[in-house]
Amino acid sequence: MNKLQTSLPFLVILSGIVFSLYLLLLVPDHLYFSGDGGLKALLAEQIANGQLRFDLNLQVPEWVQNIWNSGLYPFEPPFSYKIKGLYYITFPFTFPLATAPFYAIFGYRGFYIIPLVSTWIIWFNFHRLCLALKLNYIISAVGLIILIFSSPLTMYSAMYWEHTLAVCLAFSGIVTLVYHQENYLNKNSLIFAGILIALSAWFRPEFLALIAILTTLVTASYIIKFDFINLVKYNKTVFLISLILTILGFFACNKLIYDHPLGAHAFQVVENFSLQERLLKSYKFFTILKNELLKYFPVLYFGLAIVITAIFRANLRLKSEIIQIVLVSGLYMLFVPILIPSDGGKQWGPRFLLFLIPLITIIAISNLDKIWKIKRFGIRYIVIGVLTVFLPLGFNINTIQGLETVYQKDKPENLEVLNFLNQETTKFIAVANQYVGQSFPSTFTDKIYFLTKEAKDVSQLGLALHQQGEQKFIYICPVYDACFSRNPLPDRIEVTDNQEKLIIQLQPIQENRRFKIQSATIIQDK
Repeated sequence: MNKLQTSLPFLVILSGIVFSLYLLLLVPDHLYFSGDGGLKALLAEQIANGQLRFDLNLQVPEWVQNIWNSGLYPFEPPFSYKIKGLYYITFPFTFPLATAPFYAIFGYRGFYIIPLVSTWIIWFNFHRLCLALKLNYIISAVGLIILIFSSPLTMYSAMYWEHTLAVCLAFSGIVTLVYHQENYLNKNSLIFAGILIALSAWFRPEFLALIAILTTLVTASYIIKFDFINLVKYNKTVFLISLILTILGFFACNKLIYDHPLGAHAFQVVENFSLQERLLKSYKFFTILKNELLKYFPVLYFGLAIVITAIFRANLRLKSEIIQIVLVSGLYMLFVPILIPSDGGKQWGPRFLLFLIPLITIIAISNLDKIWKIKRFGIRYIVIGVLTVFLPLGFNINTIQGLETVYQKDKPENLEVLNFLNQETTKFIAVANQYVGQSFPSTFTDKIYFLTKEAKDVSQLGLALHQQGEQKFIYICPVYDACFSRNPLPDRIEVTDNQEKLIIQLQPIQENRRFKIQSATIIQDK
């Protein structure tokens, strides 16, 4: 085997690293792909500034806190919950905690170090998995091209989101388990694998499904001696103990912080639990996620064809490790919809199923070496031809369209509003939708936000500000709210006080395709 072949996977990874760094260059300072990122950034900044607490403790005067407590807090469920008088974001505390040191050292760009490096580690681990399965370097390079350029995964490398970190942890653990089957490893490696897989659930709750699946399969393998469930051949007990203790530690932390072992996530999924409603939602989410996965990762069709063909052709049977990966992937696909609160909202591809991307990729390429040896009827050329159809299709969807949609769309409009807020001297900002505040978290240092979903909320805010001697605030309406077109606020809103009559006068300041900004002046009606 020549040096060029052995270098191919690393050249593909290097090109992926360059591409992901290019994606990061396209991200403007202090803007986030999703509002989730804005909330996590607020908590991470708070921790980086020395406040080691996990509720969102925005520094405001007491009278502002009173207004928030009366119903005008800038965030609401399902993104924020009030627990024992404190406001918590619904996302695990772990990701803001992990990224806070990088923000403290490198500023805004430090937020992206963990998502980027996690993605790179996934790629290197994928190559390691190919070697463990004795796939040659050319096939490994093909798999990496699919994983990096024809799947949604790379689009998440330059997002301030914990998905790539969770996938990295879980996938690293799975690779260690597969490597353990081919090369006997000591107990420490199995302990490490259990910890890594369990840590993924510290960052993403849907990985509780993976922990449940592995715990069940490994436990069953004590009794049922089938290769397809025997993921851990040696030191099963050690692996299970490390897996279970690590996740129990997460439950304990959640209980201490949120007074619930599942954390704030419980308020979305567990509270007010109805089995019938949950099953109906799960079926709905399953259908949506399945369709999204097929749409954004068309190589899945090829992977399914490989699995189906292996059932009927003895010379194309899958290795036991690949069968195990198929089993884990299928069960994960079934159980994740039960745990998730929504279909994912704003995303690129089904983010709750990103863990399946490297697994499906390894399944898709697992039999290429066997297929290449089939010389009859030009079958090997037909199969390779089919793969070369799905690969560029995925490339066009993710690398071409994804680049435009994820990293270019809406950027000018958001930057325009961010610059306006940075230059605007008015301190008080009323927003018709909580996503506005989530979109511009950097402005919270010198702006105070209020969620005013209806005219009566604007009236309530105007009265409260007038009582504090304030006469002006800014009102922002986003395109995704009814106020933008169907139900705009009137130009004049009357406010009735016991002592005097007030009017809030609204005047347009700025408007673009996504936002309408108005100046609100509080005047006495004579």
